[in-house]
Amino acid sequence: MLRFTMIMLCFVLAAAAAGRYQAEAAVRDTRIELRRLDQAKERELSSIQLLKAEVAYLENPERLSGIAGNMTSLEPLSGAQLMTAEDFKLAFGAGGKNGQARANGDGQPVEVAELGVAGAH
Repeated sequence: MLRFTMIMLCFVLAAAAAGRYQAEAAVRDTRIELRRLDQAKERELSSIQLLKAEVAYLENPERLSGIAGNMTSLEPLSGAQLMTAEDFKLAFGAGGKNGQARANGDGQPVEVAELGVAGAH
C-alpha cells in the first residue's frame, strides 16, 4: 500500500512540475508578445505624431495664403461686391418674379442672376 501511495505521489509531483513548466512557458510567450505589441504601439504613436505635424504644416494659414496668392487671382472682398439691403429686396423681394430685370440703386436694370453672382454696380 505504501508503494502505491509513493508511486501516485510521484505521478502527481511530475504532473504538477509539467503544469508549472507549461504555465511558465505560456507567461514567457505572453511577455514576448506584450513587448512586441508595445513596440508596435510606439511605432504607431510615432507615426501618428508625424502625420499630425505634417497636417499642421499643410494647414498653416500663412502657407496656404502664399499658395493661393501664387496659384489664383483672388483678392480681398471689396464693398462693390456686396449687395445693399435695397438691392436684396429688389432682387429677392416680393416685387416681381425671379429672372425679371429690376432696377438697382443707380436706376439701371440688373438681372437677378447678376445680383446673385457679381452684385457689382
